[in-house]
Parts: sequence; structure tokens; C-alpha cells
Amino acid sequence: HYGKFQLNSDFRATSRDATDYLPGGTYSTIGQNTDSSPEFLFSHANGAYVHTTDGRQLLDVMMGHGSLILGHAHPEITQAVTNQVKLGNTFTYVTQPAIDLAKMIVENIPCAEKVRFMNSGSEAIMIMTRLVRAHTGKEKILKFEGAYHGFADNLLFSTNYGSAENWLDYPMPTPDSVGIPADHSKTVLVAPWNDIDRTRQIIESNSAELASIVVEPLMRGLSSKPGFLEALRDISSDHQIPLVFDEVCTGFRLALGGAQEYYGVTPDLSIFGKGLGSGYPIGAVAGNEEIMSHLDPSSDDENRIFSLGSFHGNAISAAAGVATMKELKRAGIYQDLNSYGDNMRDALEEMFLRYDIPVQMSGAGNIVEWFFTSEAITDFKSSLKSNWKLKNKLSDEMRKRNIFCGAGRFSSSTVHGKTEYNFTIDAMEESLRSIRDTGNLVP
Repeated sequence: HYGKFQLNSDFRATSRDATDYLPGGTYSTIGQNTDSSPEFLFSHANGAYVHTTDGRQLLDVMMGHGSLILGHAHPEITQAVTNQVKLGNTFTYVTQPAIDLAKMIVENIPCAEKVRFMNSGSEAIMIMTRLVRAHTGKEKILKFEGAYHGFADNLLFSTNYGSAENWLDYPMPTPDSVGIPADHSKTVLVAPWNDIDRTRQIIESNSAELASIVVEPLMRGLSSKPGFLEALRDISSDHQIPLVFDEVCTGFRLALGGAQEYYGVTPDLSIFGKGLGSGYPIGAVAGNEEIMSHLDPSSDDENRIFSLGSFHGNAISAAAGVATMKELKRAGIYQDLNSYGDNMRDALEEMFLRYDIPVQMSGAGNIVEWFFTSEAITDFKSSLKSNWKLKNKLSDEMRKRNIFCGAGRFSSSTVHGKTEYNFTIDAMEESLRSIRDTGNLVP
């Protein structure tokens, strides 16, 4: 179904070769002071599987950090992109694929009346902050502790990549990287996730300065409490503060209309990325026409914000997006996707408890997360009580059994079926047994 890939016999590079040319031989710095890179590189991928330069085939349960909802190299996406490549890729002007994709988003995303495309979720977040500040005439953005909203300086505070033991008290933000100007901290406020009472206090005390409230409807795999998003919607409306959903992780994964359809809560603006392009670089900000009008070049000078990018809305990424949404509109897609995740969540919980490992399952639909602790997980700080040593060890054991995973959540795709489900469950069982037999299965 996905065809064959012929690997060049001369290509046998490993991650160690990358260190000669790339800082640390990697694309990120999130694994501080560790050497966790595998001793292989990926050569190609098809469906639910990735293949390495040393000839291994691994079942992928990361799926491009959740971006590959349709799996690797889906034939319809590949065909759409190939067709567009023959026609050209970048015109620094609006093209038909971008118009078609924007129309599909407006038709399916509850909050979307207008759309602007970027190259990534991080870029979309950057333009969002400028947009809400222009609209409200205010500067401060309220985010939640542990939430990640891209790598830009403006919101890289108190994220899941930070050192929580050093964080300032609410609502003060703590930068998560050197190189962030100190003045940026004056424009960010932080609230505890899922604590609507404390959040309400922070909002009411700072409403005169708040340009927006930005929230991940499902925060890094942490489930929201029933009523939390609804209450946040009510508070933001009462104080006329734009509510922004960062749907880079949840958009098009939980439902065609995103988390706002899944949870039944409509924000003023939403940010998308990842899943929209099936692996091709794209980001989008979508929202009501009043706020989005600041991106209209015909707006008055005092209301119009600057936005420009040579690759924004490029035809290839837009074509990938159109093909992705067409596939996701097929009947039964989300029922199958979310059933797979729900069954996986239940099976893993039963298995962990059978091995006497205290566990709290989290996530939603096909986004499966868990924490090794007996205490309830209600926010980011409580998630840190998880036995991360065991979780990392488990991930190492899973990779030995040809499961490509990290220490975080599992994400499935439309091409994960019964075979992949059983393979994952069997590998988890074998991994737990191996850790137990070596005496490292610490409750």
C-alpha cells in the first residue's frame, strides 16, 4: 500500500557522524547533559513504521511528536505534494491550495472566520501575541505553568522544559533559557493549570493589563478537569479578554474541529501546526473576523500589524494540508483513532497495576499519557512526582524491542491497527518483565 523504498547502499551514517557538523549531533537541546541519541539514523518511513540506516524496522508511537495523524508517507499526501512540486512551490503570493485550505479550516473549526498561515506553530504563536496586543491595546499574556507555546522568547517561561524547583511564585514567570531579555518577563503572567479559583484571582487582579489568556486544551498530555475550560471561557468573556487555544498538539488529532469541538468550548483564536500538514512545515492562526482584521492590509495604519514571510502559505505545505483534511473527513476516522487510544490507555493501566506500579493515566482520545505515582495528577507540578527514572528505563527497553518512543506520551495514527496495538502491548509486557527481573522495577 505504501510502496517500497530503495536505500542507497552508500548511505550508512549514524548519529555520531552528525556531531561533526551539528551542535551535539541533534536538532534540539531538551535532553540537557545527556547523550540519549540512538546509534542510528532513520533512512525512510512507511505507514506506522520507521526504518534505520542499520536495517532495523521500528513501530513508531511518537509519530513526529503527534504531527503524523495519517502515518508516514501517506499515499494521498505524497501524491498531492508531488503534483504541486511539478507546478512550483513558493510564489510569495496567495495560491489556490492556500485558499482551499483556509476554506476547509473555516468550515470545520468552530472559532475560525479567517485564517493566516505561517511555517510552524511557534511562528503562529508569535503573530498571535502581536495580534491580541494590537486588538486590546494591552501587553500581558496569561499562560499556564508547564505549558509550552513554542521556542520564541515571548512565551518561553515556566514551561515543561524548565526547572520547576526554581520557579517564582504565581503569577511571576521564570525564563526557561538563557538569552531571553529580562524585560520579556514583564509581559507574561503564569497561573496553575486546572486551578480555576487561583486562575480567576490572577485574571481579576490583572484584567486591565491582560491582552489574552492562552491555554493548551490538553496540556502536554495532562487532562483538563471537567468544567475548567468552560469556566476559563466564561471568565475571559466577562473581562473581555481574548481566549486563545494553542491547538498545535490537539488540532485535527482529537477531532476535525480540534479540541474546541472535542470539548465543546469555543475560543476567540486558535493556533495550529503539526497535524495540519502531515509532516510538512505549516502553522496557522484562526479566529473571529474582528480580531483577525488586524492582519488585513486594508486596515487603518493604527490597527494593522506587520506580518510577512516568504514561505507563509506556500503551495506545497498548503497542498499537504488540503489532502490531510480530505482524508480526515472520511467517515469513522476519529472513532477509530480515539477508540485505539482509549483501548491502549485501559490496557496499559491494567498492566502497570498488575506489576504493582502505581499509575495515573492521562491524555484524551488517541493521545495516551501516564504518570507513575499514586497521587492524583491535577497540574504540572503534581506530574513531576511521577517516577521518571522508571519511565525513562521503560522507554529504553521499548526501543530495544523495536518500538520508537520517548519518555512521554504515545500518539497513534490512522494506520495503527490490531497488529500495531498487539505489538505495543507485547513489547510493554516484555519490557516490564525485563526491568522486574533485573530488580529495577521500583514502585
